[in-house]
Amino acid sequence: MSDNLTTPPRFEGFTNEQMIHLCATMLTKWSELIVKEMRDDIARMATLEIYEQTYLRAKWLKTIDMILSAKDAVDKYDTPEGKLDLIAQQFGEQLGMPAQSLAGDIKRRMDWYKKRVAATFEQGIKGDLNRHTITSPVEQIFLMEWRYLEIDQKHGVTIKPQTELTISGSVYRIDFVVTWADQTQKLAIEIDGHEFHEKTKQQAARDRARERSIIREGYTIMRYTGSEVFANPRKCVHEVAALIAQLKAAS
Repeated sequence: MSDNLTTPPRFEGFTNEQMIHLCATMLTKWSELIVKEMRDDIARMATLEIYEQTYLRAKWLKTIDMILSAKDAVDKYDTPEGKLDLIAQQFGEQLGMPAQSLAGDIKRRMDWYKKRVAATFEQGIKGDLNRHTITSPVEQIFLMEWRYLEIDQKHGVTIKPQTELTISGSVYRIDFVVTWADQTQKLAIEIDGHEFHEKTKQQAARDRARERSIIREGYTIMRYTGSEVFANPRKCVHEVAALIAQLKAAS
């Protein structure tokens, strides 16, 4: 095995030293392009609105985080076992080595399953958001947490986003309505995404009249501010789940 390692199977014809030099050249060029892009963003910063400025700040902070994370991910191989595992990953097939150590193989399989579960979850959420045209970020966060906690399956209920109710000729759109079999009580969930904006007296009066109309139709209303959902969506979802259990027990 040691003889084979003098000539890396990847990029055949390169010595180990030449291969590392090539990696250094590629990384240097990539770094130059990244720094140029950063400087271009700095140069145009004064012409951008605050939203775009904040986005660029977040973008480059995220880039630095990812670069540091990549370095940490490679440094973890700096052990005798880790070195062998990394060599097996890169050149195992060409060198006739076991593909991976058992521990390394289990971890990679676990990572694959996590990605598969995450992809399935993401597809389901995107389908919900698109099908019901949910554009409010806090409503999206609430629904993601609801789906993640599998409230429908665990409590035998169905959540219906963006449900329209017609009451005395008026149409009201409810953020979320929760239904279940043999339901004698109805549950509506409202999330106020505009709590930082001052409402006029007329707007506040319309909101109260709307809520009274919904209550008269037999609905229990759970209302949250956008800040509550953003800060702790799990707490909000658990509170709704607890209320569902109470309503089902009382029916």
